[in-house]
Amino acid sequence: MSACQSPNDRSNLEYSPVHFSKLPGWNEDETLKALPAVERSCEAILKSDPNKAYWTRPDENPGYALDWHHFCNAVKSYCVSSKKNDEAEWRALLTNYLIPYKLSLNGNSNGKFTGYYEPLLKGSMRRYGPYQIPLYKLPKEGAVNINIPRKDIVEGKLQGKELELVWVDDPIDAFFLQIQGSGRVLLDDGKMLRLGYAGTNKHSYFPIGKSLVGKGALKLEEVSMQGIRNWLMTHPKEADAVMNENESYVFFRVLNEENPIGSQGVPLTPTRSMAIDPKFISLGTPIWVNLSHPDKSQGFLKHLMVAQDTGGAIKGGLRGDYFWGFGGQSAEYAGKMNSDGEYYVLLPKNLEP
Repeated sequence: MSACQSPNDRSNLEYSPVHFSKLPGWNEDETLKALPAVERSCEAILKSDPNKAYWTRPDENPGYALDWHHFCNAVKSYCVSSKKNDEAEWRALLTNYLIPYKLSLNGNSNGKFTGYYEPLLKGSMRRYGPYQIPLYKLPKEGAVNINIPRKDIVEGKLQGKELELVWVDDPIDAFFLQIQGSGRVLLDDGKMLRLGYAGTNKHSYFPIGKSLVGKGALKLEEVSMQGIRNWLMTHPKEADAVMNENESYVFFRVLNEENPIGSQGVPLTPTRSMAIDPKFISLGTPIWVNLSHPDKSQGFLKHLMVAQDTGGAIKGGLRGDYFWGFGGQSAEYAGKMNSDGEYYVLLPKNLEP
């Protein structure tokens, strides 16, 4: 029977209550590092409609934003108290208001976790020389038909409509920026432009690594951001056609915030923000993870995070995308991450049936 059940069916999601002391790494994590993420999510929840549906209960029935109010008001009070930097006080708050539940689907608690980061591109506010690849802003609704595949957009269907935000020097970099959903562009005048996700062309995301494996161009173990990028760079005549197999196209907006903005509308916190499938976990939910690190020498990632983002490729109850931060080592870890791991959601206590 279970073999016929879909892993993307929420009715198959199982919650098993766990004591905080049994969370992997509970005694080692500096949980205060997650406080900025928790605080931002709570601010968003407290500002939302109290009757907005949230997955706050360990069953198939949705709860409400109101279910989070006791916890979030306690977080708000803690953040203005003299004990804001007290790890013991913060842990006490978590244990007083929340209950951890280990997630599983059809008895399987092993999930799949990838990583994403904020890349750095080179660009210009005007088109000249090496800067020939436009990144577009999302047009006003009804102004332009954007429900066209990526191929049409990159071949110029939107040019001349005053949608260009910036011009960059590399089509492969532009492609990976769209997969990451946000990034920075170092302009030719030395200024830094911050870009965030604004919307898509409404076409489904397709992982081109899957296509490259199917063609025999890459082995399964070679599929990583680095492996795919290397193949595209060494096969320039085929690169455009392969990238266009992913018909999804992402539009951007200029950001003023220090960190990129996730789907919950709050800035992401490196190593403490997770992209999830909102069909299974609501944005703003504190989560505990136990994941293999992409650098095997570093063991496991066992710590408190917050569900603050979504992604076209993040589908399923045991699926997550770990936000590493900006450039450098973040890019290395995000590109290599294809980790097995476990999810625990921390849900409000004492809800009425």
